[in-house]
Amino acid sequence: MNSFAVVTDSAADIPLDLAREFDIKIVPLHVAFQGREYNDGVDISTPELLRLMQGSDELPSTSQPSPADFLTVYKELFEAGYTQILSIHLARALSATIESARAIAGQVPEGLRLEVVDSRFATVGQGAMVLEAAVIAKAGGTLDEALERIEAIRAAARIHFLPDTLDNLVKGGRATKAQGFVTSLLDIKLVIGLEQDGSIVVERKAKGSKAAIVDMRKRMAAAVKEFGPQVYYILHTNAPERVAKLTEEIQKLGGEVRYLTDATIGPVIATHVGEGAIGVFYYPADLHAAELDGVSKYLTPVF
Repeated sequence: MNSFAVVTDSAADIPLDLAREFDIKIVPLHVAFQGREYNDGVDISTPELLRLMQGSDELPSTSQPSPADFLTVYKELFEAGYTQILSIHLARALSATIESARAIAGQVPEGLRLEVVDSRFATVGQGAMVLEAAVIAKAGGTLDEALERIEAIRAAARIHFLPDTLDNLVKGGRATKAQGFVTSLLDIKLVIGLEQDGSIVVERKAKGSKAAIVDMRKRMAAAVKEFGPQVYYILHTNAPERVAKLTEEIQKLGGEVRYLTDATIGPVIATHVGEGAIGVFYYPADLHAAELDGVSKYLTPVF
């Protein structure tokens, strides 16, 4: 048995096979659309959600798990023999999911150490922290060592998204109709990132996708200069051509960056960024465990 248990929510976009490989427990968020409710990553995938959204003026709604959902998982782990649990979640600035986990802190069994952590990221950014913690647990490391690793990654990591359009962000109220109209009319592309607290920020307004992708590469170069060599994930929602262009641009950084895999932006985040979005998440290579070099066999998207 691992030295401590690792729990996360489905916004981490960790495929179930990968979660089983590293003994990660995933509590699903919920996606409601056209009168039906789905468990994120369990009974709806990103390709299925994108197909449902095509041609619809309605945007799916997402909701966090209930406190009872977390309590059930924590109790099951305690009964299985775990006395320490590290629970890592979607940025509080983006969702109240972590509050559901924190709400039952006083109800967990006596003798159980529970650490609930705000990743301050989403999708692969959150998932990478979960995976790094799980590697430490599987190797017999301590929960405190995992907390130290997560804190170091969280401080140095960066994530950038490039939506194809602002349609879904407008529908979801995260951008105005005027912004959507102007960016479409002038072919302005927004590079979107996350602040240190996990909140959304527009990092660059670029003229066309090419300029936006160049901006993303320049930001990675700045991270190399500040923190040293980086490892990175490419993420997208059915945008293979734009991924190829982003990959080509990033490769200009040479040996200072190392590609891990392409990954799918899961249903919860895909609801907001829409189809055709691309992104990149990266963090210092010296914080990356070699045991995760093979994640491509689990994360490579299929659309």
